[in-house]
Amino acid sequence: GAAVGQIFRCAPNLPQSAALGSMTNILDTLYKICLHPRPDDEFINRFSKVIDVYSIAEKSELVDSLARFIAEKFLSGEGSFEETDVAINNLAGYAICNNRIPEFMWGVYMAFDDAELGSDGQQRLPSNLRHALGPAA
Repeated sequence: GAAVGQIFRCAPNLPQSAALGSMTNILDTLYKICLHPRPDDEFINRFSKVIDVYSIAEKSELVDSLARFIAEKFLSGEGSFEETDVAINNLAGYAICNNRIPEFMWGVYMAFDDAELGSDGQQRLPSNLRHALGPAA
């Protein structure tokens, strides 16, 4: 696990069964699925097809890794607020539908949720995300 975390700084808790080289591809694929307009049945089915090959513990780690991926995409400027907000909302929708809400993912979701409130919400998002990501961010 530790060597994997050093290689993929954005995703320190990678599922052990995942091939090292393909993890970035899996996160990228899941991210693209998360850009679906809303967490409806079509989204849940597409997301589940990719993630259901993992064990329950690995799914939680993958959901957390994807939340970090989304947060870092926003913080780096690679993803707009609108895009990353849709992605985290859908990811949270998946987690809620499956009654498995990892604490880390929920913290990232709540930072985006707060950014939707008030005229200064998006200005608060970077510091709230850095707080959610922890000391390494």
